[in-house]
Amino acid sequence: MTTSTEQGTEPEAESGELAGHSVYRDPEILDQLERRARIAARNSPCGVADLRTGTIQLDKAEQDEESAVAEGGVFEQLDEAPVGDERDGWNLREIIPATFTDLGAWRQRRAVWANASLFHLTRSPVYLWRGVSIAALGARVGTRDAWSHLFATEFGEIADKVRRANAGPEHIADLRADRRKEGKQRRREPVTVYALTGCTSYVAALIALGQTWGLVLAVPALIPLFGLLYALGHRELVRRAPDGAFAFLDQVQPMGSDAPVTDERITRALRDIRLITAEQEIRAVGLGTRDELENTTIEFKLPAGVVCKALRGKAEQFAGALGLPLERIDLLQGETPNDVVLWVSAIVPFSGPAPVSLLVEADRWSIWDGVPFGSTRKSTRKTLQLLWSSMLFGGAQGYGKTSAMRLPAAAGVLDPQCRILLADFKGGADWEELEGIAHRAIIGADPAAVDEFIDLVDELIEEMDARFAKIRKMPKAQRPDMRLTPAMAEAHGMPVLMFLIDEIQEAFGVLLARKEGLKEFAAVVEKLARLIRRGRACGLIIVAAAQRPSAKSVPTDFRDVILKRYSVHTVDDTSSDMILGDGTAKRGHTAAGLGVIGVGILAEESGAEKLQTDLITPQQFERICIRGRALRVEAGTLTGYAASGLLSVSGILAQIRKAFEESGAAELGSSDIARLLHRQDPAAGWEPREGESDKAWSSRVGARLGREIEEALDGTGKTLDRVKVTTLAGAEGRGFRRSDVTFVLGA
Repeated sequence: MTTSTEQGTEPEAESGELAGHSVYRDPEILDQLERRARIAARNSPCGVADLRTGTIQLDKAEQDEESAVAEGGVFEQLDEAPVGDERDGWNLREIIPATFTDLGAWRQRRAVWANASLFHLTRSPVYLWRGVSIAALGARVGTRDAWSHLFATEFGEIADKVRRANAGPEHIADLRADRRKEGKQRRREPVTVYALTGCTSYVAALIALGQTWGLVLAVPALIPLFGLLYALGHRELVRRAPDGAFAFLDQVQPMGSDAPVTDERITRALRDIRLITAEQEIRAVGLGTRDELENTTIEFKLPAGVVCKALRGKAEQFAGALGLPLERIDLLQGETPNDVVLWVSAIVPFSGPAPVSLLVEADRWSIWDGVPFGSTRKSTRKTLQLLWSSMLFGGAQGYGKTSAMRLPAAAGVLDPQCRILLADFKGGADWEELEGIAHRAIIGADPAAVDEFIDLVDELIEEMDARFAKIRKMPKAQRPDMRLTPAMAEAHGMPVLMFLIDEIQEAFGVLLARKEGLKEFAAVVEKLARLIRRGRACGLIIVAAAQRPSAKSVPTDFRDVILKRYSVHTVDDTSSDMILGDGTAKRGHTAAGLGVIGVGILAEESGAEKLQTDLITPQQFERICIRGRALRVEAGTLTGYAASGLLSVSGILAQIRKAFEESGAAELGSSDIARLLHRQDPAAGWEPREGESDKAWSSRVGARLGREIEEALDGTGKTLDRVKVTTLAGAEGRGFRRSDVTFVLGA
């Protein structure tokens, strides 16, 4: 057999002879033979991993001078990697049990220990009396047993039995003699002598300690004696009740409603509501944990035959047995039907003030990022994505319905690429600030306003059809799912449309009162339903509100196509279902009797839950609208109704705006503006007159500013009044705010 190499073909036998001959022990020849052996191993079927040569055959050719003929390529391991310390691969997190590294588990442990310590501390007088009683029993029993042993009293009992059996007196005399003999022998035993000596020494030491140092140090010295007597008493109690369990410490009971929830407390509660028997108990799965807000989560397994569904059916009784309101607990099923995950809130949910919305301080927002809406009772944030589903708000007056509706409105206002359409059939002042933003604004529920609303619905249907026509003409790479995207909206001039409709039942009522109202009403409802069903894919959001949308006032054909609904307090389950959907109350979610302002039920495609909405006050909403108008003016997206109110910025108004731009301040006093106006036009007479005091000059220029601003705004219906501000010098004075100037000018 021959082996092919770079140099040609040589018989293996020849190589072996050369290798064995002493003349070929030259180092260079041996190196050459080693190289040939490497090449032979690489090209052999077994050359994938050869321990002698340290070679690995690879899939891709990586040839060098010595392995050019190897078709698969070779990687040579010339040097072995040094063997490191085994400890280099250790991972302490894998060694230490997770229960010792879980911060939530340690929070729960601390709470349990603190509760147990407080409970036992309050029971300490009982424990002290119990210990003294047991020690007294031990003293009595110990004295009795020692006397019986030292004086052999058992012989007396035998003698009494012999006397009752009418035996002869000689037997009784023998027993008495044996008793004296046995007692004398026992009293002479070394153990007895040592014990008596120890007791005598202990008593003498106590007396000496008391006389020398006082009773203060003598009392601690009694602790060993007390411990011995307690042990004797405890042994006697166990002897008297061998089948009973004796415990010195009482079982820990929860100290108030804020006490930690443990498996023992859950077991007692389940027994109280008779879901399990006195012999049954739960089995905790892992350790209970506490989050940063002190909310507790504990998972446990119910006894066989008891399922989570049965416990959830008795949730209210279970919460009462735990000493908690129902709002503070949540029951979820685990992996199996008898696995339960119990969540307990540290406080009554929604008992605190509503959190301020993120939109209040946001400079701008993108409606594509959703609407920050509120917090669940587990303190998790809830963000609504309204681009693909419209929303209906409902509930009684005075419970925060309009305040909740401001949240999606504010998100749309702060997005300059979102076009706001407003239909306020209430006709009040709730949406007054939005009129400076809205592309269309319909105020009131008079017949003319309702007709304008119908025309707007028709216009939106035309806009929807036109958008879908544009989307169909786009390449499929740009419209992967036939939905509007931010890139499509910007490139093709299709901004998101948010249609806000407040108290929609008022418009429907006007329609139904007409001669042909029923037919017209049905047509409008069908058009709105079509907009909701199809418009969401092309960027149309409808946000409507109604107090009690019954089948007559707000038909189900309109309500059923709205996927997201929010209801504040209602008077009954029927009213709640009219807003949230039929059967929602039966599934355990009802707005009936909520009675808390700002708290409601949110129903979505995935289910319903109670939450507390974020807060935007009317004053904050006004400032948001001012920012939103400025954003649209800057972006060139202020159109329609809002754009019709733009002022021609010239004269004193243009000069004041320029003064704010030069200073970069948010507030300017009248004197600050006068100095900046003088810098713009030195001949305009804004500088102090000769001999004029600062106070007189400030008063004069303030009056002049007010007069010229009033003249500039004459006929516009707008005003710009002087208010208390902080001047550039840091003092308080009268002047103007930049936000007010921006709002008045619309720029």
